[in-house]
Formats: sequence, C-alpha cells, structure tokens
Amino acid sequence: MFNVLKKPFAVMLCSGVTLSLTAGLFKAIWKILLSLNVCDFYPFNVMFMPTQSLGFVLIGVGLISLLFNKKKENDAIVAVSALPLLSLVVLATPAKQVDGSVAFIAMLVIGEIMIATTLCFLAVKNKKWFCLVLFIISFIGLMVMGAMKPLSTKMNLSVTAANWIEEVVNIIAQATLLVGCYLLNKIGFFHYKEK
Repeated sequence: MFNVLKKPFAVMLCSGVTLSLTAGLFKAIWKILLSLNVCDFYPFNVMFMPTQSLGFVLIGVGLISLLFNKKKENDAIVAVSALPLLSLVVLATPAKQVDGSVAFIAMLVIGEIMIATTLCFLAVKNKKWFCLVLFIISFIGLMVMGAMKPLSTKMNLSVTAANWIEEVVNIIAQATLLVGCYLLNKIGFFHYKEK
C-alpha cells in the first residue's frame, strides 16, 4: 500500500490506525477492569472518544488520498507520528465526562464516511460486489454503534445489556470490514490504477 500513498498520507494512515487500535485496546482494558470489580480506571474510558475520532479521520484522509494522489519519488518525509497525537490521553484525563462531545462524534462520523466511501469505491472499481455489500454492512454497524447510547436509553436497557449489544454489533462491523478488505486485497487492492 505504501508504494502508492504519498508519505504524508501514509503517515496519517499509520497514525490513524495506531490511534484507533490504542483507543479500542484501552477501552477494552477499562471494561475488563470494571467487570472484574478491580477498579474504574476512567482515563481509559474518557480518552476513547477523542482518540478514536481523530484516528478515524486520519485513516479516512489517508485512504481517500488513494483516489486523488500518486506517489512521487521525491516526496518529503513529514514529521508526523502517532506519539504526539496520543497526548490526547493527557488532555482527556482530567475530564470525568465520558459521553464525548458533538465535535468528536462529528469527527467519528466524518472519518467513517471517508473510510466507507473509499472502500466502496475500490470495490466498485474492481467489480467486487460482495466486498461492496460487506463494506456497507460494516458502515451500518458502525453507525448503529454510535447510536447505541441514545437507543439504549430510549429502550430502557441496562448498561450491561447495552454493552453486550454494542460488542456484538462491533464484532459484525469489524468482521465484515476485515473480510471485505482481505477479499479486495487478494485481487490487488489498487488494481483499478493499473493499465
């Protein structure tokens, strides 16, 4: 993939993936600690929304650049890495608010739209209709996850039940995304750019 992306966009993509994985890992650790009654280490919960949102936007920008940019040999290396971006943990820690703000939710949705749009475009260009269906299912699953808090409140679900439903939807969304990307990659992820 990096032989196609310009370096700044490759770094953005890597940083976005790193941020998203870190956010998901910390959220999972928080849930495990909470469920085992070890402690409520709230910084791992609080940092999730800002870190995940920024990660999705960076992934989206990195992916969508595939459609418009071609790598040149003399690209300058951009000094961007995930480590300074992880300072969001420090910024988010003092806040006890765990719901996230409208800005972070908007960033998350924008990132998801960019990711889904790019992957769907690649699937259509390569005439991989099954991959297209998988990417659409994944996108819908991610949107449902984002709407789980208001839905669970409206349906009077307990926190435990809402968390389990969210995890099942997340597994479906991530599994369809993984399978779609794997199948698309098998035929050459960037086949549409070849003559």
